[in-house]
Amino acid sequence: MAGEARIGNAQMSTGAAPGGEATGDARLWDDLGCAGDNARFAQAWLSIVARTFPAIRQATVLLPGAADGKLTPAARWASDAAASSAAALQSFGQPTLEQALASRKPAQDRPAEAGGLLYLSVPLIMAGEPAAAALVEARCDDDLAARRLVRHVQWALAWIEAYLRRSVSDTGQRQAERAADLIDFLAIGLEADGLENVARALVSELATRFGCDRVGVGRRGRRETRLLAMSQSADMERRSELGEAFEAAMDEAADQALVLGSDTRNGFVAYAQLALSKQLAGAHILTVPLMRSDGPFGAVTLARSERPFAQDEIDLIDAFLAPAATILHDKALSDRSLPVLIAARGGRFLGAVAGPHHLVAKGVLAAAIVLALAGWFVRDTFYVVARGQVQGEVRRVVTAPFDGFIKAQHARAGETVRNEQLLAELQDNDLSLDRLRHLAQKRQYQLDHDRALARRELAQVNIAKSQMDQKDAELELTETMLGRTRLKAPFDAVVVSGDLSQQIGRPVTRGDVLFELAPLDRYRLTLVVPELQIGSIRPGQTGLVLLTAMPEEPLPIEIESVTPVARVSEGVNGFEVLARLKSDNPRIRPSMEGVAKIDAGEARVVWIWTHQFWRWLHIRLWAWLP
Repeated sequence: MAGEARIGNAQMSTGAAPGGEATGDARLWDDLGCAGDNARFAQAWLSIVARTFPAIRQATVLLPGAADGKLTPAARWASDAAASSAAALQSFGQPTLEQALASRKPAQDRPAEAGGLLYLSVPLIMAGEPAAAALVEARCDDDLAARRLVRHVQWALAWIEAYLRRSVSDTGQRQAERAADLIDFLAIGLEADGLENVARALVSELATRFGCDRVGVGRRGRRETRLLAMSQSADMERRSELGEAFEAAMDEAADQALVLGSDTRNGFVAYAQLALSKQLAGAHILTVPLMRSDGPFGAVTLARSERPFAQDEIDLIDAFLAPAATILHDKALSDRSLPVLIAARGGRFLGAVAGPHHLVAKGVLAAAIVLALAGWFVRDTFYVVARGQVQGEVRRVVTAPFDGFIKAQHARAGETVRNEQLLAELQDNDLSLDRLRHLAQKRQYQLDHDRALARRELAQVNIAKSQMDQKDAELELTETMLGRTRLKAPFDAVVVSGDLSQQIGRPVTRGDVLFELAPLDRYRLTLVVPELQIGSIRPGQTGLVLLTAMPEEPLPIEIESVTPVARVSEGVNGFEVLARLKSDNPRIRPSMEGVAKIDAGEARVVWIWTHQFWRWLHIRLWAWLP
């Protein structure tokens, strides 16, 4: 910034000589405390500072510019306009000014060509950067006077610092108020539903906020603007003379992409604005186009009769309406019907494909066409997917042979057992006692038989013989039941269910199921095929099943029968299909689950991809149609 500050005459005003009247001094102090622009404040400050230090011949003050913030001359003061030279101040004072701004410290110089005059530059540093500067030409004969001048200017710069801080605070407050108003304005537009409701809310808010008699908003069509809403009008007639005048004013501003009004004097076309003003008895008109990146969306026209629109109001209205185009555009898009939306999306896509750009869209369309053709002409194997569970081909149930108590267990569910392997034992205490009792009675009958035979008592011999035969039968039954207390596997199998480890001593009743066994080498697969695909399944078809416990090895299967038993699996209604598992893998166990793919023949690829959807759609349409 130090190298950018230059002294010039274009933006400087010359102050009066000291010795003004009391009324002039009062005006200077009033400008110093309440000035609203840099020029008035700088002139008042220079006049007061120079009058309080008679050695000052001329001076200038540099303040930040409104556009870029660079230090530019704001005012110049001279004790004698005829004797002072602005060119000498610039020529001799510029080096000291650049030095002061670069070093952030006061700088002074006594050029030999200046006839002993002192040139002093004092910067005002705020936030580590030069915020203002004063350049003074004075006649100081000694160093003590020069130091007094430096101290005098430094103290006076405190007024400039206070002025700059006050300006920043006022600007920030105005910006905060404007931002709050803008947020409220946006909230009004966002809360309404529908394009016309948003338009009515916007025009009502603009009319209230800026004291307008009428405010209209229109949407740009292909060739003209269509009026959407107008304040102070419950039933808007677009084809009325006033509505057409509003639309013409909006077209005029949108075509030129400029803010136009009836007071426009900058050479732009504003005939429609003047015509609308005449129709409204000389009201002041202001039309602001609603611009988007792809062109004008519409325009807003404001009319009021009390006073013209000031530049600050025009800027504020323009700031308010800057996001309104986006809000109205979004509401218009959300109000479109489904056919219009489909047509718009399709037209946009076709336009992108037909245009010279959008290579990605062209590639997507070409890929879709190739896939569609391939899906129609290419045929592939159609697989019906179903979940299934491994089961034994047969199941043997081991039950309790009689009423008794569990004595011991030798196998449990999940274990592999061999033929005649002991599974469990029942208590045989009572049966053993019965056997001993029957043996004792048989011996007694044998003695009776022998004694009767010795006596040749034929009747007693026959009776004893019958009693012995009865005891032999009872002994045989008891020994058979003793053998049945040892429950054995009828073949090589896996124990599907049965765990008696925690039931030792528990009573059992004849016929209670203690174990279920399945053979090790004969399995079948029970599949649940979804009802939409059950028509494709026939006995004799083959396929593969991938068990969850054996994901690395698909196993071959063959469909045996389709049962008319319906089941619900994972929320899908299906039917049971029995398949034979053609594998002797020793890792297969009953109750394993997996996913099967059944070969249902060949079909077009596109039919394989979409047949379930079309079947579902056919059923739904049939149910809906009368």
